[in-house]
Amino acid sequence: MLRHHLRRWFGIFVAVGVFVGTAATPAVAAGAVVSTAATPTAAGEVKIESRDLLIAPGHSTSGQVRIDITYLAEGQPFHLDLDLSELDRIGRLTTSGDGWSCAQPDEHLSCTAKRGKAARSNEFPTLFFQIDARSDAPLDTRVALRFDVTSPAANGTRTTTVTVVEGVDLQTAPKAELSVEPGDLLGVTSTVRNAGPGPERGVVLTMNPDWLLTYRDNFRNCRWTEGAPLVCHFDTELEPGVTYRLSDPLPFRVNRIARSGLVLTNRLQWWTSDDWALVEKDPTAPKPPDTPGTGIELRLVAQPPAARTDPAVRNSWTDVQVTITGDRTADAAAVGDEARVRVGDRVKMTIGFHNLGPTTVETWRESPLVQVDIPDGLTVVDIVWNCYPATDGKWNGGDTGEPGARSYGCGGAGDFAGPGETLSYELTLRVERLPRRTAGAVTIALDGDTNPRNDRAEIVFLRAADGSGGGDPDDGGSLPITGNVVSSTVALGGLLLAAGLGGYLLARRRRTRFVA
Repeated sequence: MLRHHLRRWFGIFVAVGVFVGTAATPAVAAGAVVSTAATPTAAGEVKIESRDLLIAPGHSTSGQVRIDITYLAEGQPFHLDLDLSELDRIGRLTTSGDGWSCAQPDEHLSCTAKRGKAARSNEFPTLFFQIDARSDAPLDTRVALRFDVTSPAANGTRTTTVTVVEGVDLQTAPKAELSVEPGDLLGVTSTVRNAGPGPERGVVLTMNPDWLLTYRDNFRNCRWTEGAPLVCHFDTELEPGVTYRLSDPLPFRVNRIARSGLVLTNRLQWWTSDDWALVEKDPTAPKPPDTPGTGIELRLVAQPPAARTDPAVRNSWTDVQVTITGDRTADAAAVGDEARVRVGDRVKMTIGFHNLGPTTVETWRESPLVQVDIPDGLTVVDIVWNCYPATDGKWNGGDTGEPGARSYGCGGAGDFAGPGETLSYELTLRVERLPRRTAGAVTIALDGDTNPRNDRAEIVFLRAADGSGGGDPDDGGSLPITGNVVSSTVALGGLLLAAGLGGYLLARRRRTRFVA
């Protein structure tokens, strides 16, 4: 990871940092002064959060702008404008982010987005940007990026400073794969290489373990508490071109409730001491615990020379993938629904899965856990927020809770389904045509599922047997309505009821919930 020399500028530039590299270059230190700008108006208030950034010549750094506007109605637009003329002294800026439409004419960035549903986590979409510095960008150059936000409810401004600094590149293996059974002890090791250009005094190793892994040692130069990253400090001077390995593996105990077949991905990352010192001051970043261990010191041991790694990759962290083995499995069964409908009806259906046990299922482990394919002739007009457009089991870029898609993936963030419990998701469909019995598929994908034969169910739509739509001769008799239908002829309901004809029933409204 590229390191800035704090002694050159720290007295005049107060910063804290979160450091992100790009796929095309070594990771670049990105300092961060995290603050917000809030400009109230009579109607509302806008809050803008952005981080100050550090960048090395010839490399890239990434940032983001997060916005919150009170009293801005759902669907109303808001705008972000940025003058890029000063940035030419360093390099260029590009943007990305779902929900944003951006144009960049004449050294000026103009972006527009709309506020989404309040139930969504991304009701104000985040704008991501990347800055690519020229190789001849002068050190200590500082550029102020002024983000101006306007909306019908409020306006606000936030300035982010980009500073050009020197750097050093720390490299490690991009991936590690381990296997362990529930309840066992897992040893995680790592190497770090100083790719230059000069020696580096002091590095920090962090690891964000999955909640099913518990740190089980007490190295005196490491700090850890549940829910926070493990943080280990090393005073070793790393020579250029030399690879160093941990003197002892980092031990983690695997929770006994871990389900066999899971693959736990954990982020292990190396930092310079200066970079991590800035992260510790970042109010938006997880704080390491205050008390170090009291055991032996974890050290870095120099290794014999090895083949060089490619410097043009993200090379300062390792994705440690831990596969849970053993026989602690679960059987999840897909749950569908059925309704009798007429053309023009709106029908509420409930899908989901039933956990047959014996192990608890964490719904966020699979993405998505439940997928529903919508049959021809029907259109989704409303769906719960934790379902999103998906294709072949993968998110296809739409918004959560977005109507009109032909296939959805559903999975609750933080949801559990214990043995014998059912997790459900609601969607409302409009019947546009229904010549005969029509069905869509409900499928589930669960790692380690012991019985794939029950991983598919259907949402079935049958033509209502009345004078307007006609019964389906292939139905083979009457079936109960299990969906919640709102007929297009609801205006006649009052007259029918008054005439004593009755029979117009609304099935009970279903809610997304656990059902024992």
